[in-house]
Amino acid sequence: MRQGPPPPFLYLYDFGDDWHHRIEIETLRLPEADRKYPACIDGARSRPPEDVGGVHGYAEFLDVLHDPNHPDHADMKRWAGRAFHPEKFDIAKTDHAVRSAVRAAKRRAALSRYD
Repeated sequence: MRQGPPPPFLYLYDFGDDWHHRIEIETLRLPEADRKYPACIDGARSRPPEDVGGVHGYAEFLDVLHDPNHPDHADMKRWAGRAFHPEKFDIAKTDHAVRSAVRAAKRRAALSRYD
């Protein structure tokens, strides 16, 4: 039997923009009785805005966002929303989004059995 965490795996998000994520599970822990699962327990940085154009589009977006003299700066800031800060990570919001995504996936899976 294998010891330690499982090997890293790849996750493809948004087939159009082709975001490839390498997911690495650092440790396996026993569930905590007072925590809802699945759960996000740590993270870093804000997620990119939807339809930003993949990795290269996000890099360009950040360049524009950080340059107040760029001709597209005001438009990009408005498009992303005033609350967008690339370095901010909101664990409560992310944890809620993870649980919501899993619930939606379970509903879709249950409904697909009747197709």
